[in-house]
Amino acid sequence: MSFLLEREWFEAELDRYYAAFPSDLRHLEAALHELSAAHPAWLPAERKAAGYEFLASRCPVKVFRHFPFYFEFNVGKPRTDLGSGGVGGWLKREPFGRELEALGIKHLQPLGECGLTISWLVLDDNHHALGYDNVFRDGLNGLIARAEARLPQAASAREEAFLRATLAGNRALLTVANRLADEADRLLTAETDPVVQARLQRIAATAREVPARPPTTFYEALNTILFMREVTQALDGNGISVFGHPDRILWPYYRDDLAAGRITRDEAKDLLAFFLAFSDVRFGMRQAKNHNGTNSTVAIGGCDRQGHAIFNDLTRMILEIYREARLVDPKLNARLSPRHPEEYFELLGQLALEGGNTLCIFNDDVIIEANRKMGKAVADCRLYVGGGCQENVLENTEVNSRATLYLNLGQIFLMGFAPERWTTVAANAGFAVQTYAAATDFASFHALFLANLKAVVDAHVALRNRTEGEGWRYNPCPLHSSTFDDCLERGLDMMEGGARYNFGSVSLAGIGTLIDSLFAVNRVVYEQHQLSLAQLADMLTADFKGEEAYRQYLLHRVPKFGQEDEAVRAYSARVFADVARAASGQPNTRGGRYEASLFSFRSFTSFGERAGATPDGRHAGQHLSPGMSPSLLALGPECGISQVLRALEPLDLTLYPVVAVLDLKLPMAAAGCPAPAVTAIFKRFLAAGGSVLQLNIVDPAVLHEARAHPERHPDLVVRVSGYSSYFNSLPPALQDEIIARTAVV
Repeated sequence: MSFLLEREWFEAELDRYYAAFPSDLRHLEAALHELSAAHPAWLPAERKAAGYEFLASRCPVKVFRHFPFYFEFNVGKPRTDLGSGGVGGWLKREPFGRELEALGIKHLQPLGECGLTISWLVLDDNHHALGYDNVFRDGLNGLIARAEARLPQAASAREEAFLRATLAGNRALLTVANRLADEADRLLTAETDPVVQARLQRIAATAREVPARPPTTFYEALNTILFMREVTQALDGNGISVFGHPDRILWPYYRDDLAAGRITRDEAKDLLAFFLAFSDVRFGMRQAKNHNGTNSTVAIGGCDRQGHAIFNDLTRMILEIYREARLVDPKLNARLSPRHPEEYFELLGQLALEGGNTLCIFNDDVIIEANRKMGKAVADCRLYVGGGCQENVLENTEVNSRATLYLNLGQIFLMGFAPERWTTVAANAGFAVQTYAAATDFASFHALFLANLKAVVDAHVALRNRTEGEGWRYNPCPLHSSTFDDCLERGLDMMEGGARYNFGSVSLAGIGTLIDSLFAVNRVVYEQHQLSLAQLADMLTADFKGEEAYRQYLLHRVPKFGQEDEAVRAYSARVFADVARAASGQPNTRGGRYEASLFSFRSFTSFGERAGATPDGRHAGQHLSPGMSPSLLALGPECGISQVLRALEPLDLTLYPVVAVLDLKLPMAAAGCPAPAVTAIFKRFLAAGGSVLQLNIVDPAVLHEARAHPERHPDLVVRVSGYSSYFNSLPPALQDEIIARTAVV
């Protein structure tokens, strides 16, 4: 088989099938709710076990003629949904789940409407990894044996119900695999194409063996990843964002197959190409309706559990496939360190220059150390992957609620100028706002801001802690749990703290805008005495009406984060550290703690639209700064690529174990920039202590032309914010923002 020869057939076949999604399986969900209602004494895990058995035998299965792996298991999800929809999430829609949803609307909707927060009350639905290493070592039969051995030691009915549900879940996977094998056999009876016949025979034979037992070949290992990821999340109603770390996990199988003559490099690359391209087609990335990405990621490079750098022929193949096939999804997260060979840097630079814009660079040394500082074993920290966009999660050992609490730093900063406007909202949410009016010096002003930030963070954590611990009732995931290192041994579901690490995150939007605003207050109020706090507050309330000259002064005469000013550099380090301390360390209800994050997906846009004018010269309603990046207002001749990278040097980004994303939009034609220039950026980023770097390398003229004439650039891909998309599939407002960000760097 050949990906190049069959790609059009493969894409057309999958497109036809998925165009009909979501499938109408409401009758199955109704039957599950009836079954649940008939057994009021069942524990949540018992309900989930019954659901596994029911769905495994009734949901439709599909085997594709032009796809070498066994899939699909149709639970009725919309085409662009990763994990929250479909019949597998039926338990979330039971009465208790609806009660939680109503509680979330009551407490969080007012906070969202005033632009303070975007958050959910229960554990993250989508940004999880699977314990692939355990499945590869034990197979499903091995996981079943571990659960059976643990069952006699169950200390409570709840623990016994969990363990029995893991058995039901893994047996359900075996049922689905055998149904896929039967479907391949059925298709064989009418198949006349010898190439397709051989493919269906291989699928039928393999599905009856793997993942029941551990994989032993490269082909079996690829099937194991895809089958486990897709069917586990379908049955559990949660998302598994991560396709794993293939150049680490798959390398022994490829190496051994190659040595034994069971596979050639070209054959392995073809299989990898189908495996990676599946996500692009499955989620309709070329469809205009899907402009939000899918949260799917794949990791390459980095290191193994012992700390040995990973770069091998599978790494090369994956990079070749992304360049040749111009894939958009899954997003490619490249773990990088100074210990990697020059060839790896060069290949990443070439990919970045060719306009795919699907690439993120992860600094191994910073991210591993950041996680170690939170009390995680260094060997576990080495096995991190990007779990959704860039929020990292540790494979096999961590369940982390990464994308459920976003806070607007710009809005929190503005609170202290007019606390009376927040009285009702703050009281209902359980925090009080302190006024800046009494701040006689900047140290007091800075301390008051931090007190307000801490109050807002703690109130949101308290709200989440009231409900997050109910995840085991809302949607237990015994099947997914059984793949983690410790859940079976502890007899505890991943939704209630069964994994080794059970952290959560507080994602903070607009830190560049915050630094610039704080610095401006110090400069014009406390150092130069140009304005009083009251005068500045009035100016902000009026959105600089009648004060355009002074706004221009704030824009152009007051230094900003990312510019070459030593006072700003020193102060930015202080703000990064203070904000991390305020947002980190609070305990959650699963035995873990909250960690600080400077990743905000696209909330920096919606948060900016709700926030008033700020002392950096930003008008009310304009976007905040993205991730950990400088504000758009700072960018220009005094803040280009070299200045932005130098601005990282004073910062300690190991205080942000979830992630701290630097967003660079490079306004250059790909043909006009040599690859060494890009690899030099990567090396400078590592040396400066950056955490995660996402790039857009585009020609602004091409973006403008694509905006006016989309038919001329159907394959133009841009990095949006934590995900990539075809430029022409984006709404006009997003297109304009990307053009604006690119034009000024």
